[in-house]
This record gives sequence, C-alpha cells and structure tokens, in this order.
Amino acid sequence: MSSTRRLDSRPPHFDSRPPHLDPRPPWRVETSAFAAIIVGGGAAGLSAAAFSTGRALVLERLDRSGAKLLVTGGGRCNVTHDADPADIVAAFGKRARFMTDALRRWPPADIRRFLADHGVPTVVESDGCVFPASGRAADVRDALVAAARRAGAEIRCGVKVARILLDEAGTAVRGVETACGEVLTAPRIVLAAGGRAWPSLGSDGSGLALAREAGLSLVPPTPALVPLVAAESWMSDLAGLSCPDAAVSIEPRGRAVRGPLLFTHRGLSGPAVLALSGDVAHALAEDSPTRLRIAFRADWTDADWLAAFSAWRTAYGARLVRNLLAEALPKALAHRLCERAEIGEDVVAARLDRAAALALAEFCAACPVAIAGTEGWDRAMVTRGGVALSELDPRTLESRRVAGLRVAGELVDLDAPCGGYNLTWAFASGRLAIEAQPPFNA
Repeated sequence: MSSTRRLDSRPPHFDSRPPHLDPRPPWRVETSAFAAIIVGGGAAGLSAAAFSTGRALVLERLDRSGAKLLVTGGGRCNVTHDADPADIVAAFGKRARFMTDALRRWPPADIRRFLADHGVPTVVESDGCVFPASGRAADVRDALVAAARRAGAEIRCGVKVARILLDEAGTAVRGVETACGEVLTAPRIVLAAGGRAWPSLGSDGSGLALAREAGLSLVPPTPALVPLVAAESWMSDLAGLSCPDAAVSIEPRGRAVRGPLLFTHRGLSGPAVLALSGDVAHALAEDSPTRLRIAFRADWTDADWLAAFSAWRTAYGARLVRNLLAEALPKALAHRLCERAEIGEDVVAARLDRAAALALAEFCAACPVAIAGTEGWDRAMVTRGGVALSELDPRTLESRRVAGLRVAGELVDLDAPCGGYNLTWAFASGRLAIEAQPPFNA
C-alpha cells in the first residue's frame, strides 16, 4: 500500500457506481516521476523552470502561462529596478532581510543579463525602472518559457492542482494530485501559484489554500498596490485629475510616500497612494479607522502656502483666489479646495482673511481624506500576507516543517511598492527555490 496521504489505493473496479455516475475524478496514478514539480506558471514558476535540472514539470491552471506577467507595467513589464540588491531589499521594509540570499543569487544586473542573453535587451528609464527595450511584456514571458524548455522542463497548462501529497508522517512531499485525479510524484515541489491579486489572471488564492493544507502558517492576505475608496464625496467629480508630485501619509504617524497622485471615480490611486495601500488594507481589515493626509505639492508646507497667499494679496489683490490657486494645482481641484475652505467664488486675494487662509493652507498641505475601503482583489496588483517568513528557510525557501516543499514569489509574505521590485523578488525567489541545496546543518 502506498504511503502517500489521501491517495485512494482501491482499484477502480471496487467502486460499485458506474463510472459515468461517479462525481469524483477518475482514479489514476501517473507512473512517471519528476525531479521537481512547479505549481504555477507565472514569473516565479517560469524562473524556477528556467533553472531546473532533471525532469521538471510546470503545472499552470490557466490555458496559458505568464498571464499576469503579460499585463504588468501596462503591458510593458517592469522587470526589475536599476539598483543594488541592498536597495531592492530596502524597498520591502523591515522584514526584507529574508530575501538577501535570493537577491545575492540573482541580482537585478544578472536578471537583465539573462534577458539580454535570451533576446530581450532592457532599458532603464529616468526613475530607475527597467523595461524590455521592445516595450512588450510578451517578450519577457516568451524568453522565460523558451529558457524553461531548453532546460528540459515540461509546461502543462489548464491543469489545477487540488492538493500537495505528503508522506504518512506529513513531514516530506511525495507529489501532487490534480483536480482531475491525476497523481504526479516528485521529491521537490515549488509552490509558486501566486496570492489573490488579479484572480482572473491566475492568482485565485488556491496557492494559499495548498500551503495551508500542507501545514504552513499564513499571514492573513490583504490587497496591496490597489486603488483606495474614499469615504467622502467631495472628490467624486475629480476623476482623471492628477498631481504629479504629491506627498501622502497615513494618520496617525504613519509613513509618508512622495509621488504622483491620481483621482478616480471612487477615490484615489497613483504610485503614492498604491505604495501605502497595503498598510491601509491591513488597517481596514482590523476595523481600524483610516485617514490619509495629502500634500498636493510635496515640497510645500502650510507655511509655504500662507506665504504664497500673502504674496498674492500684494501682487494680485484683485484676482480671484480660486483662479490663483488654479495656477499651482489642477483647476477643478483648486476650486474644490476653495469650496472646502468656505472661500466664495467671488473672493479676491486682497479680501482673503486669516481664518480662510489658514483653512485653505491646511487643505493644500495636509488635506484629510477618510478611506472606506480598497477596490479589492480584482484591482490589486500584489498580495500582502501569505506564507509566514518564519515557515521558510531563507537559504533555500524550503519549508521548515515539510521537506521538499518550497515556496516562491507572491505566495511569500513580502511585498514592495511599484517599480519592478515585486517582479525582482518573483524571479530571484523562483531561481533560489529550484537551485539551492539544503544546508548541511538544516
């Protein structure tokens, strides 16, 4: 009798029901064994396959691999960031020392060299973001697929993994069982099925379920890099307006981020907001009231705005305040901030009193915006949370509980702002998970 858990050992003829009436998948055992099975054909999974040895198998539940990779960076694919590994690590925050081994094995410069060697030269934009020179995310996906196949890996699409099979003790992997009942064996499983962001592109949370069922502890997932929904209606008609250099912070005493800000039909987006969205989603999940403070010009404090208003009184006393403000901010936003400060449409600079000036300065330099929620998993770019870092050996990304089970990419509880950081982790972790050998003292 097989020692594999959950494997039905009865021959099929023992079942009394006719096969066409049996709601279970057909009983079948794959006779071929694999050196490694990679669950998920996204950035991390394809990277693992590209560096695999022996007979590796990639199982992707969608009908094509790399679906999420194809839409990243607006279809251009921000593959990495032009920075030293230490700077990449810093972008992930306090717990990011965990990823040092992965980044040492495959730093950004080497990722770019790999892509160039596979026919995809890259370019660095002014903000440090790295894109394929062609501007085509498909070129990156195709290069990874080609590299995987040259390495001898097999890629099967349209296959959903139902469970990870463990030995009787539950301490080592034996293989996987697919949704159609097929059992595939391997001594190493790389779980790279993504988190919950963009479920239509493959990250439906099934990877998290597989990890949980295998006995790994999870940090509750929340959306990250996701637009926020405002609890206030005053900005509802500002959709499409942007402030190219804003500063956004979370109250109270939350971290601040500087960058472009975009108004949406439901609230706020843009890099500055997206970078904070994971923190906001986490706070909302804990039922904590969340409010942002926005400086619509990052370099200007309320004192700077008050000085500007004073200068307007002298130089432009007969001009309308709202029109003067519209020379510093988008017109519709300027008019709306004047309304919030209760400055009438006919108020000129010379008649702007102290109380109104103070109110307007606060709205310009530290505008409070209550947040009601996020736009959810369908609009989230990445997942915050996932397999707890304490569950994995950072030298190999192998489970400390289950020998042979490794976790890579978005499934791991690490996330960073926009800029190619998350893809860098996906690529580097996929390679580490397939290549690294267990240390002698493990």
